[in-house]
Amino acid sequence: MENVGLVLEGGGMRGAYTAGVLDFFLDEGIHLPYVVGASAGACNGSSYVARQRGRNYKVIVEYGDHPEYISYKRMLTHRQLFGMDFIFDKLPNQLVPFDYEAFQKQTTRFVVGTTDMETGSPVFYDEFPNRESLLKVIRASSSLPMVAPSIRYDGRDLMDGGISDPIPIQTSIDHGNKKQVIVLTRNDGYIKGRVKGGWYFNRKYRKFPKFAETLLDRHLYYNDQLQKVKQAEEDGSAFVIRPQEPLKVSRIERNRQRLHNLYTQGYEEAQSQLKQLENFLKTE
Repeated sequence: MENVGLVLEGGGMRGAYTAGVLDFFLDEGIHLPYVVGASAGACNGSSYVARQRGRNYKVIVEYGDHPEYISYKRMLTHRQLFGMDFIFDKLPNQLVPFDYEAFQKQTTRFVVGTTDMETGSPVFYDEFPNRESLLKVIRASSSLPMVAPSIRYDGRDLMDGGISDPIPIQTSIDHGNKKQVIVLTRNDGYIKGRVKGGWYFNRKYRKFPKFAETLLDRHLYYNDQLQKVKQAEEDGSAFVIRPQEPLKVSRIERNRQRLHNLYTQGYEEAQSQLKQLENFLKTE
């Protein structure tokens, strides 16, 4: 399966759907040679590359309602809705250990998307010399505006990669992949609307005007990429797995049963398309 890219959309806790899809892939021995994603897509993708089946389920579903994971009180006191230290330190290093050694042993090219606050443009990383660098880049990729601080890395101030490149299909193509397996966390027909409160974003990020501009235009990038995905699906160069119905789970969902159901939905919907996926991967 050379020149096949796995493109993973983010979406916060909606990533439970992707976790189900990827665990099905691991159960079936579907190991794609290239993985690119941002935010929750990068979080899910790292465990997939390390072949840690079930790890994403534990992180998202079993710990999703933990008070240190999402806290409105912390949002009011520290302007942090997600407990980033908990998610990117305590979870991967103590509670649900990430197997960095297994990750490093794989030949899979793993690419993480971030957004450079100075330029407002996407920046991708695919080299992680140690465990700390990998976790830091994924943390940067997952740092949502307004609810998390930016991350300083590689001489840049970085934030959520889903802002500037939410569905990085073009990046996968640019890296030489002729076919794309794309996992979305929105149903077919979804269209993203313009973000409200633009004046506040401009004020909040007045030191980074290009970032604020990218943030306000995010819906345009997203909807344009959805069109690219649709076109690739129609011309046979992409196989898309997406929720078959609109999700009832939000980006900041905490209900364990809903998250479990979404994980199961992802697993079962991927399972139902196995034959089609196998045929797609076999064709030249």
